[in-house]
Amino acid sequence: MNNSCKKLSGLFVALFTIALTLISADITHAAGAGTAGNPDAGGKIFKQYCAVCHSTGTNKIVGPGLEGVTTRVPQPYAEWMHKWIKNNAAVLKTDAYAQKIFADNGKVSMTVFDGTLTDAQIDDVIAFLANPPKEESTASAGANTGGAAAAAGTEDEGSHITMVLLIVVLALLILTLVLRSVRKSLQGAVNKMKGIAPPADRTLWQDTKYWVRTHKLATACINLFLVAIFLVYGWEYLWGIDVTPGYHPSQPINFSHQVHAGTNSIACIYCHSGAEKGKVAGIPTLNVCMNCHKGIQGSNPEYKKEIEKIYYAAGWDPAKGAYSNPSHPVIWNRVHSLPDFAYFNHSQHVVVGKLQCQKCHGPVETYTTDQQFAPLTMGWCVNCHRETPVHMDSNGYYTKIHQALMAKYPGKTITEADMGGLECGKCHY
Repeated sequence: MNNSCKKLSGLFVALFTIALTLISADITHAAGAGTAGNPDAGGKIFKQYCAVCHSTGTNKIVGPGLEGVTTRVPQPYAEWMHKWIKNNAAVLKTDAYAQKIFADNGKVSMTVFDGTLTDAQIDDVIAFLANPPKEESTASAGANTGGAAAAAGTEDEGSHITMVLLIVVLALLILTLVLRSVRKSLQGAVNKMKGIAPPADRTLWQDTKYWVRTHKLATACINLFLVAIFLVYGWEYLWGIDVTPGYHPSQPINFSHQVHAGTNSIACIYCHSGAEKGKVAGIPTLNVCMNCHKGIQGSNPEYKKEIEKIYYAAGWDPAKGAYSNPSHPVIWNRVHSLPDFAYFNHSQHVVVGKLQCQKCHGPVETYTTDQQFAPLTMGWCVNCHRETPVHMDSNGYYTKIHQALMAKYPGKTITEADMGGLECGKCHY
């Protein structure tokens, strides 16, 4: 009897444990995933259909921010949200919570997605909102790749060469002093053996003057050599004034090209619209930033901090969804600066020449804050004109010139140099 009871008790405990496990799994599933939807697919659908009016944060755009929405709506949230997204107009007729949020948000009607999104797509959106992706922190500004890394390598190499030269000079100086002492000792010993007075005790400066007087040809050669070195290094120094590849100033807002142009593949022209229309590419206004950041607040603390700076500058109140705060100017630090006597037109190179931004600015999509990549010297530009082939079909305005050049240089690749790209007046007038 006792054995039977023990067996039954054990079986009961096992069944109870299994039941608790299944219930816990069900609760976890309901609290976590909620639906069988695909969050990745839901994210794409959300960007296409929902991001115009809703953010995944707390800020209001047209409708409320959707951070934590699965805990605010009636439960089970997946069932209620599915009905709401599919046909919110029908839910509004009978649901008190739906009527409340409708009134709280200015009674702005939401799009009815019945017939636009399938049930599976709606489940994907709900899964995305239940498990929004977290942004990863980017490397610090000092960890930029591309031009900054190359510049850092060049700087380290230059420092290494300078250190080696200093060590060599110091070693030669010590060797000179040692040899001078040895010579003086040997001369004293020789004089003692010959029974004559020891040599006069002269200073190093006196010895140097004596050597110069007695070795005039060698002194002249050494002076010519030193003057040549001074002229070469002086010329290099003067030529390098304001030539600063790798220059990477700090900025009031740490705008990351790596996140925008790299991760999110935003075209350069979207922000720098002047590049295909005029001389200057231009710094985008805060209105361009706010086109996206009305809804995108960032989930990473590092991003949030920088986006808050945009809101402060633009006077945007994310809680109210309005420009109700005072605006403040952003004082950017200039990165590229051509001298006034050199003319450069972005549109000529971007539209007609069809050059990629990376040609002059390097792998911008890997940078955090911007930096200078190319030296932008006259020699660098002239060399580019000599090597860059012309797009013969780029602009009908040049058709006649292109045909004449192809007839003049049959079988030759026509470069900018052949188009007059080396004429002084092209850049200096």
